Amino acid sequence: MNKIFFGDNLKILKSLPDESVDLIYIDPPFNTGKIQARTTIRTIKAENGDRRGFQGNNYQTIDIGTKAYDDDFNSKNFGEISNAFKSSYEITMPEISLQFIELFLKPRMEEAYRILKKTGSLYFHIDYREVHYCKILLDNIFGRESFLNEIIWAYDFGGKPKSKWPPKHDNTLLYVKDPDTYTFNIDNIERENYMAPGLVGLEKAIKGKLPTDTWWHSIVGTNSKERTGYPTQKPLGIIDRIIKASSNVNDLIIDFFAGSGTIGESCLRNNRRFILVDNNEESMQVMAKRFSRIEDIEWIGFDPTPFFDHEKKVVKNEIEKQLTEEYKNLIKIVNIHKNEYLISDSKWENSPFYGINYLSPAQKGALGKKIVSDWFTSLGLDVVHSKEIGVDFEINKVKFAIKTSFLWENNIYNFQQIRNQSFDYIICFGISPEEIHCWIVNKDKAIKNSVPQHGGEKGKDTFWFQVKPNKPNAWLNGLGGDLEITKQVLFRIINA
Repeated sequence: MNKIFFGDNLKILKSLPDESVDLIYIDPPFNTGKIQARTTIRTIKAENGDRRGFQGNNYQTIDIGTKAYDDDFNSKNFGEISNAFKSSYEITMPEISLQFIELFLKPRMEEAYRILKKTGSLYFHIDYREVHYCKILLDNIFGRESFLNEIIWAYDFGGKPKSKWPPKHDNTLLYVKDPDTYTFNIDNIERENYMAPGLVGLEKAIKGKLPTDTWWHSIVGTNSKERTGYPTQKPLGIIDRIIKASSNVNDLIIDFFAGSGTIGESCLRNNRRFILVDNNEESMQVMAKRFSRIEDIEWIGFDPTPFFDHEKKVVKNEIEKQLTEEYKNLIKIVNIHKNEYLISDSKWENSPFYGINYLSPAQKGALGKKIVSDWFTSLGLDVVHSKEIGVDFEINKVKFAIKTSFLWENNIYNFQQIRNQSFDYIICFGISPEEIHCWIVNKDKAIKNSVPQHGGEKGKDTFWFQVKPNKPNAWLNGLGGDLEITKQVLFRIINA
């Protein structure tokens, strides 16, 4: 049973058994000296709105609410620290940091070391102001030999001062309980795209490269579906990488500065167990909404039911999401070419194909040809590109044309500009936000089941047809759709 505690994390840590936790991730206060706050807004179409948005429409901004917490160590929210400061008239920022470490962090990190299993790891997320003080503390508790990495999470967002280099990164200190027997699943780490895939060859480009200790990742965007409105929410992409690398299925992970509960969501997606702790009531409310209808959670010290979002869907377990190997392969190939065409605006924000659905028809067609060509090449086929009109490439002297469609708003693919040219088969390649489909159709059959695309005499030789990806036309049965079936159709055609 997963658990979420509302209360003092030191007391809760002391109640946990020795060596009972497989992984610890924490993101403690940064001591910015400010109240961290985020205001959540919603926009609706309005004729006299205060901003202009997608397709030139006017939108009105609605303020939904503000969530905040006090990130000043010399405040009433940090009990034992603020009490220690009451008798002092002049305390410098370094002294505040050292007091915070000694009075607040040290006892909690000692408990963290005690509850961590011998194979366990600690990811300590902090910023550049405090990281050097915190490393000395952790060296003393874990031992310098147990320090593995300082991970830099770099991003480029928000205002930039002109009086110094803009600070656009956070620091994460990675310690292990035992430097000889810790969990690190290198094969489970999602690889990154090469910056210049053409220089490393297709095989390496598809496989990707292993991330270093510098992670480039955007923050949680203002309009992201992932966003909860919590001030210091961390992106799932960062947390998922940590969870997959340093824990195994069914392991227990704890975050005792839980904030918006991102660790919990990552654990649900990756089939891990979790304990979350926070003493901020707004944090608990955010987590109550985030985990609405998740039954496998025990709430201790807080009643979440008044804050449940009953419309929220249950978080899906990524382990149960069956992705075929060819789908994963196609995702990699799409991402290799994506940066050539990426633009900023996209309704597919959380899709692995983010940004490319707003390309011009010519760009989409060019991208589709590159993806399909590289896919077939990755299958070990000799793809020969053709200069013949209407033919994109040949395999074993079989001539193919490629038509690409991104999913339209009515959930339909439109395969257009089909002409009776000298190709033998047409490859219909469709990309949806979370799926890829592909059919390979004999030219005569495709034209027979199409309709004229343009009116008048000039349009008689140009055709198109539509496909609902989840309920395709009967005449497409056995010709693909599912990528594994598409592969079988392809090899049957070229080996005939």
